[in-house]
Amino acid sequence: MSQKARWGNLAILSMVLVALVSLAVLAGCGDSTTTTTAGTTATTAGTDTTDTTMAPPEQDKIVIGAARPLSGGLSVFEGNNFGPSYKLWVEDVNAAGGINVAGKMLPIELKIYDDQSDLDTSMRLLSKLMEEDKVDFVLAPASTAFLFAAAGVANANKYIMMSAEGGATSLEKELQKGTLPYFFQGLNYSNHDQMPAWADILKEAGAKTAAVVYLDDLHGIEYQAQAAVFLSAAGIEIVQSTPIPGDIKDMTSILKQIQDKDPDAVAFFAYPGQNILAMQTMMQLDYSPRAVLIGPGGASQWFANMFGDAIDGVMFEGAWSANSSPEAKAYEESLTQFMGSSDNVDHWGALIYRSQLEFFQQAIEKAGTLDQDVIAEVMRTSHFPTSMSSDTFYTNQIFDRTSYAGQIGQWQGGVAEVIDVGDKRTAAPIYPKPAWPAAQ
Repeated sequence: MSQKARWGNLAILSMVLVALVSLAVLAGCGDSTTTTTAGTTATTAGTDTTDTTMAPPEQDKIVIGAARPLSGGLSVFEGNNFGPSYKLWVEDVNAAGGINVAGKMLPIELKIYDDQSDLDTSMRLLSKLMEEDKVDFVLAPASTAFLFAAAGVANANKYIMMSAEGGATSLEKELQKGTLPYFFQGLNYSNHDQMPAWADILKEAGAKTAAVVYLDDLHGIEYQAQAAVFLSAAGIEIVQSTPIPGDIKDMTSILKQIQDKDPDAVAFFAYPGQNILAMQTMMQLDYSPRAVLIGPGGASQWFANMFGDAIDGVMFEGAWSANSSPEAKAYEESLTQFMGSSDNVDHWGALIYRSQLEFFQQAIEKAGTLDQDVIAEVMRTSHFPTSMSSDTFYTNQIFDRTSYAGQIGQWQGGVAEVIDVGDKRTAAPIYPKPAWPAAQ
């Protein structure tokens, strides 16, 4: 998948830093918007904590808006990742009658604009939703760079924003300083707690060396930096670390260099298009490292299906498994039915997105109001059961590490398994990874 140059380089990082520090509201609307309305969705972990002391709202529905990549280079995320999760949640909530706000059941209406995978467009449309459309709540855009900018825009407008397909270590610092009181990070990421978990897995397996290939954007830069920290602490030497552009067409020379150094593990911190190319190139070169970690896309069933038996033993960032719990299995079945196939089930974010929205619903019901400040305070301080964990909660506005079903997964016999060291593990890691199947 080719990424736009404007957000695939360090210039974007500078721009979004300015957006965050200044909390500037980007005005404008744009004519190329697409509005869709969803309608069905069932319910989440229910609670009996509704605040009945509040007067019910006069409105008859809750409008939730978002600027999402319905088209463009990031549209795969809307189609396969957060998109299906929020749509299924809305369908489930509405099928159950809506969200109970101070005793009044309010169904959800979605107002979704197409940001065309463009950062400027995304921020303009997000501002339009809050300032002109005056929706009740907003959802996050896709990708780390977009999320970084959107967090500042939403906070400037005093709107709660929960993360979607993104997570940035840089945002942690802002949360610690208290400059983003309305932002809540759900998805796990590099140092929270994927790279520590991967380092533990490799150390347990006896790996001594690793190589890293990373996309030269905010996502890739953060991951390679955190990999260096935690692998080094585990006694694992990084023998090569190579940045790649979003529009790379050939990884042959890079992988030949890595092959010559024969590291125990190779990680690809990039997006689906680059990760597909990496897998194809390794197989063409008949280069089968003892451990392979694939970033975004690698946790999706379609990715596993694309490579068939060759996926066996490949690790991915995530992670959750249908074997994690009865709730996780039930959600995988529900999501498969909703999407019409298991092909697009995402074993990184899907369960987290669902649980984040379940948590949000319960926070609204406990607050008994649609007031952003009251709900945000409930979110900061409450514990709720979700499909991910019987005890889901935020620490410093980031999902607590104990709430996740896992951090690193591995495809084993076509099944996504959690291989973290510890009690979240659903299967022992396969190490070394089996050789690629012989070409037919």
